[in-house]
Amino acid sequence: MGALHKNCPKCGAHFENSRICNKCGADILIFTKTGEMSLAYYNKGLKMANLSNLTGAIQNLQTALTIDKKNIQARNLLGLCFFTIGCVGDALREWVISTNYETNSNIAQEYLDAFNADMKQLEKFSEGLCNYNDALQFLHQYNEDMAIIRLKRAIELVPNFVEALNLLTLVYLKSSDKMRAGSLVERVLAIDNANPTARRYYREVFRKKAPSARKTEADNTREGTQRQPNRTPQKTQPERAERTGLLGVQNQKVFNKRSPIPGIISFVAGLGAMFLFMYVLVLPSFLEGSLSDNAALVLRLETLEEEHLTQIQELEEEMAEISSNLSQSQTWANILQNQNADIQNENWVNTGHTLLSDNMFTEALAAVQDVDVDRLSEESFAVYNQILSTAKPVIERQYFEQGQGLYNGGNNAEARAALEWAAIHITEGSNIADYIFYLLGRIAEDDGDFDLAREYYETIINHHPGTPRTAWANTRLNMISQR
Repeated sequence: MGALHKNCPKCGAHFENSRICNKCGADILIFTKTGEMSLAYYNKGLKMANLSNLTGAIQNLQTALTIDKKNIQARNLLGLCFFTIGCVGDALREWVISTNYETNSNIAQEYLDAFNADMKQLEKFSEGLCNYNDALQFLHQYNEDMAIIRLKRAIELVPNFVEALNLLTLVYLKSSDKMRAGSLVERVLAIDNANPTARRYYREVFRKKAPSARKTEADNTREGTQRQPNRTPQKTQPERAERTGLLGVQNQKVFNKRSPIPGIISFVAGLGAMFLFMYVLVLPSFLEGSLSDNAALVLRLETLEEEHLTQIQELEEEMAEISSNLSQSQTWANILQNQNADIQNENWVNTGHTLLSDNMFTEALAAVQDVDVDRLSEESFAVYNQILSTAKPVIERQYFEQGQGLYNGGNNAEARAALEWAAIHITEGSNIADYIFYLLGRIAEDDGDFDLAREYYETIINHHPGTPRTAWANTRLNMISQR
């Protein structure tokens, strides 16, 4: 048979029948085992995804990619799982990485092309994420009313946004509104039935846990077995008496015949002579051959056991090496990821400062909206605060004036959008915050959404007391109550 030609999975070099690549020295068996392990985790993730267990599917698919980052199937499926729970940015990231590894016949390219062809949908996802981030900021400021408004808007834009649904559930639970919380938590479990946060909220809302179907079936089986009647027929008293009498008659007939004892003694004596003959002449040669066969069998078993132990030891060493390589790779990946995150945060702050210098206030705030302030240096953190304190009041005023003009002109839809952006950028000590919420309340009344209008007016009364629109808000609340 000719030599087996292969291509090294690490460097791509061509080599012949060997376990070690002649060019880079890679151990081909390790790559083969790694691929098999990654495929096993992919299959497990696929099974969980088909059962709507998206949390478990994501964990297994991420493990598959940790083992083999070029597992295209696992990466594409991970992107679909992220998309299903509303994490569109994570989904796009996985598909872009997938197309970089494999360009030919990759379904991830079709997903990306679909997004590029429908930019409005992508803008909705982006706006939903912005609303979710704004809600987090409002919660940090203990402004739960505005957080609820932002979360409702995020869910309206992205109906399957699991993180936003869970956060809104938590806000309702905190305010003891278990009816709304229960509706939201059931909505999350319909998307991802293993979501740990939703399952915890479910127990908090309903105070119960569904019984296990397997346990119920076992209990039914056990109960049926215990209740099964004894089907063994019982002998009646007359039948037992009849059979006893018959046995007595038979025994009487036997003892009336000639005794068989002498014949039995002769048979036993002949049998003993036969065994003596076998012991003296036949057994020695038979035992000798049997012992020889047993010795050979024992030797063969010992050889096979040693070979088996050697193979196990080799596999354990290979698996230990694979685990060590994976651990080292993960460590380096974490270090690089942290470094990239630090650099990215600094770049966002520098970009925002440049845009602020050019009086591009909206663009400056957009540039720093994803900044992780915990990663910033003291100097960058000061610049970040300068961007917020300078740009937000200007944008608040611009959107307020724009929304006020649109509302006075009867264009409620565009006025609502502008005033909501103004509300997002309200700063501490703003002198127009009450007016912004008042106009939003009036628009909600015009649209027939009286619950939302009530929330806006209560925001003025609770968080901006003593402002010029406080009395107006009380008047509008009384009018709504009388409807």
